[in-house]
Amino acid sequence: MTIFFLSNSGLLPYLFAQSQEISAEVNPLMMVLAVIIGIAAYIFNAYCFMKIYDRLGEADSWFAWVPILDTVKMYQAGGQSPFWIIGFFVPLVNIVAAIFLIIAFVNIVKRLGKNPWLILLMLIPLASFFVLYHFAFN
Repeated sequence: MTIFFLSNSGLLPYLFAQSQEISAEVNPLMMVLAVIIGIAAYIFNAYCFMKIYDRLGEADSWFAWVPILDTVKMYQAGGQSPFWIIGFFVPLVNIVAAIFLIIAFVNIVKRLGKNPWLILLMLIPLASFFVLYHFAFN
């Protein structure tokens, strides 16, 4: 009965139609702003992790600036095998590799003398910057 009412009243095409008017146009200013914010977030995270590795006395703390090497360095600093990085490229094994990466990060936070439960705050998007800053500089 409801479908009959919607089709007779002309509302059904509006519910199921895909309109070209709804598609968003790409705003170049917003794209540039997104790229700038992404680069700034990457620089901040890499710098904080470099400082964390320096505080832990890890060699080659500059690995924090290189995308794959930063994960290898996190595995090493957290007491895990750096060969888990290969697991990220294998389906289903990547879940186990991610769990070991989380364990490595928990071990790093413990070595810093901080409460590992603070890592849960990193799930909140903007709070993650403050928590990472706290790990690196406090």
